[in-house]
Amino acid sequence: MELLHQLNIGLHIVCGTLAMLLGLVPMLGRKGGAGHRRFGRWFLLATAGVLLTAVLGLAVFNFRGYLVGIVLLSVYQAWSGFRAVRRRATGPAPLDGWVAAGFLVSSVGLVAGLRVIELVWTPGIIYSTLGALVVMTIYDLARFRFLALWRRTLWRYDHLWKMISAYFALVSAFTGTVLPQYKPYSQFGPSLLGIMLILGFGLYYARQRPLVRPGVSAGSAAA
Repeated sequence: MELLHQLNIGLHIVCGTLAMLLGLVPMLGRKGGAGHRRFGRWFLLATAGVLLTAVLGLAVFNFRGYLVGIVLLSVYQAWSGFRAVRRRATGPAPLDGWVAAGFLVSSVGLVAGLRVIELVWTPGIIYSTLGALVVMTIYDLARFRFLALWRRTLWRYDHLWKMISAYFALVSAFTGTVLPQYKPYSQFGPSLLGIMLILGFGLYYARQRPLVRPGVSAGSAAA
């Protein structure tokens, strides 16, 4: 069992390193091109490996409740960011609503359970992580009230916000684990950088010409 645990840790580290390297290309390179899509898919695959090995490690080998919140947030950010592109022409589907509701219930349940879990990480970091997941899932449930606006423009910011957040959630988990002597800065520092990038990219796209020309429907433009 110990050998399997070490193999799982090794695979987790390999997938995490690949995800952090691959994610730089779609985040900092030209948006919307073939390279962006290709490296974006590879980033998602590597992220899936990170999350699967994390879930396996937490569930089978060494449960650590304070890491469950990071896993939940990273999984949901990557899933919802990917779905924002896939559903840009038609809007979120019922599946998106059910997944958002499931993660919202899970995050609230984990908040309640943290009172009996040993908190190795700074409590403020853990609660803010779960708070971010609550905010994101509530927003995703609210999207069904403004589908036309979401299909017209907001899907782009939705994708941007969640994929960059997923990337820096991985980086924060990495730095918080390998640089414990610099806590809590090693835990929230990468997230602050991610927030600045999200705001910068968001302002950049907001200053561009409208994504939909007058007289063209949102569904036609996004198809």
